[in-house]
Amino acid sequence: MGADGKDSMDIRFDRSKLRTVGFKAIDEFLHKLHVYKSIGDFETAEKFFDSYSQVNEKMLKVRQIVIDRRNPRRLELQPNLFKDGEKVFYQGYDVNHAGIVQSYIERWEPEFLEDVYSEWAKYADRFRAAL
Repeated sequence: MGADGKDSMDIRFDRSKLRTVGFKAIDEFLHKLHVYKSIGDFETAEKFFDSYSQVNEKMLKVRQIVIDRRNPRRLELQPNLFKDGEKVFYQGYDVNHAGIVQSYIERWEPEFLEDVYSEWAKYADRFRAAL
C-alpha cells in the first residue's frame, strides 16, 4: 500500500546484470523465436511465444496498479514574448487547454491561423477531439 492508501509496487533490478544476464536472456529468446520462424515451425513458435505472453492474475493486478497510478498527460505550453518599441514583454498563460489555444492565437498572424483552420476543417472528420 502506498501512503495514499492505494495499491503500489516497487520494481527493482540489478543494473550491473543488464549487459550480462539481461542481454543473454533476450538473445536466447529472440534466437529461438527466429529459428522457429526461419524453419517455418509455426506450432512450436506459437506455443513458445504464447507461454511468455499469457496474462495471469498477478499481471492483471500489476496492470491495474499502473492504470490507477497513471499521471495525467503533461500539457506543453509556450509563453510568448512581444516587442513594443524598445520594450520586450513576457506573456504567460494558464496551464490548461484554453491557455495553449490562447498562446497560439497570440503567436501567429490571423491570416496564418485562417489557413491552418481551413486545412484542419477539410480533414476534421478524421480527427478525434476530446473536450
